[in-house]
Amino acid sequence: MGLISAVLAFVTVVQLRSQAEVQASLAGQNNTALAFLIDDLHRTHDRLSAETQVLSQRLQALQAGNAQAAISALQLEQRQLDIIDGLVPVSGPGVVLTVDAPLTAVDVQDALNNIRLAGAEAIMVDGQRVITGSVVVDAAGGVVIDGVAEGSPWTFTAIGDPTQLTTAAELMARSLQSDPRVIAVSYRTATTVKIPAVLKPRPLVYGTP
Repeated sequence: MGLISAVLAFVTVVQLRSQAEVQASLAGQNNTALAFLIDDLHRTHDRLSAETQVLSQRLQALQAGNAQAAISALQLEQRQLDIIDGLVPVSGPGVVLTVDAPLTAVDVQDALNNIRLAGAEAIMVDGQRVITGSVVVDAAGGVVIDGVAEGSPWTFTAIGDPTQLTTAAELMARSLQSDPRVIAVSYRTATTVKIPAVLKPRPLVYGTP
């Protein structure tokens, strides 16, 4: 029961941390970038609220005496949270979208939003793991993602429902092909896509488990 309580506290802390990180990233952002950040924050809040509800139900199951079932479910949930937070490598079906163009932060954020809306469970951009709280900004000579400079050619790797991701990739490819900045764009669907990149656990901002 203590383990589930700790995870419930962790989810609450992640909510506080995500809000603090987005608030800290607001300075110097234009209105479009702010809109994307706010949209991401709302989606993160909804997801974590749902996670809290599920874990609360499992805590009740544990208190009712069904300990083994609750613990097994909790271990699966922890694995899913680790994937969402980018803490573990992931492999599975998905798509790889390649774009040879001088994209801006807005372009990259738009692509990430489309991929997330298509149900991506894990995303990597040019070898860098990207999660909901990742900050994408313009910088001299390119785009910076979570403090790391990235540039063309861009490779967006996503794992999730291959049908939905393929549809999203096809729509993005068609849209990009009409952009005069784009030299080339392509995508491929694969039964096994690997995302080895991981993120370091982020320090807590205000909350404590």
